[in-house]
Amino acid sequence: MNLRYKAAALLAAVFLYLQINPALAQSQPQPPAHYNAAELQRESPTSVQFAFALNLPQALHQVLAPQLSYPAFLQRYGDLPEPALDKEMAQAAASLSAKAYFTLPSGAKAPVKQWQLPDAQAVRDSLKASLMLLNMPPGPASHLDPVRVLARVQAKTPITRVQLQLPPALYPIVVSLPNDKFWLTAQIPMAIVDLP
Repeated sequence: MNLRYKAAALLAAVFLYLQINPALAQSQPQPPAHYNAAELQRESPTSVQFAFALNLPQALHQVLAPQLSYPAFLQRYGDLPEPALDKEMAQAAASLSAKAYFTLPSGAKAPVKQWQLPDAQAVRDSLKASLMLLNMPPGPASHLDPVRVLARVQAKTPITRVQLQLPPALYPIVVSLPNDKFWLTAQIPMAIVDLP
């Protein structure tokens, strides 16, 4: 089932639940926790693909408008018209690229580029569903499924042993390699990785 149908079904369920339990709509729970993940896969000697599984609304909040409260961000960006939201998504991709990179043994930086974020309607659906979920009591079903986002690093020289840094907006994030797995956090913002 695609993200739009899932979001619509979730919104309907949340609306019905809140109609039955109106007192829950007055509570102010924190955004649900979801840890981001990234899987790195070599495509060629000089290219590596990143397959992210992200809590996209929380990541976009940190990238685009951390000065807003989370509910205010969800409301404001969920109501943006499509051209404006497309522009914000392009800005988010540029911001992520600026803070995600490999540092090669030569000291040169190879940025993570070609971020494939969902289209504006899928992002809007995700933001609105997240806003509705804030009014539900915490529980195992009180979060959206992670959103798959692809990106890529292309270097001029072979990528073997490098230092990886990802944007703080994605922390904490678990990174999986074919031969290793580790966390990046605000306290551990970079790691040396060997790509087979």
